[in-house]
Amino acid sequence: MIDLQEELGKKTPRYSMKHRRLIEGFARKGAIDYHEKGEKSYDLGKFFTNFYELYIYAAFIGLYKDNPVPISDDEETKTFGVPMRDWSSNDSGQTVQYLWMSMLVKSKLDFNTLEDMEQKDVEREMRNISKLIEAYANGGFDFINSKVNENPAFFDDEDCFVKLLKEVEVK
Repeated sequence: MIDLQEELGKKTPRYSMKHRRLIEGFARKGAIDYHEKGEKSYDLGKFFTNFYELYIYAAFIGLYKDNPVPISDDEETKTFGVPMRDWSSNDSGQTVQYLWMSMLVKSKLDFNTLEDMEQKDVEREMRNISKLIEAYANGGFDFINSKVNENPAFFDDEDCFVKLLKEVEVK
């Protein structure tokens, strides 16, 4: 029997390096716990504790906007070096599972066929799901970046990312 969580958990989705400054501007690299020193993430100019938390957020923005933007083969990319099974700080593990469920639905993957596939074919399908996550995250980053360019002061508010979600609410 195929364990989709295990298969997807092995994946380390990429992001386009064109979004690196955006990611670094809103998230810290690594799970460094500044809270021990009494500092909050936003006190450090950051809204997300880890890069991958912003990535998850961007993927959902891309999903809500129905804006998958595949990463082209000639784009420079990078991963966070952490497989998705380990994206679990600040209780984000369950959010990752919601992301997987959303992408499985978007992929229109036939689960009956999946059961009969050989392992190499299952791995190919999971790579396709990972690429779909990348595409929606890329679309989400494009949207966030356009908001930064349109109104940089919007991000001076500590609730800006909650307000941004309200802007892309599914109607």
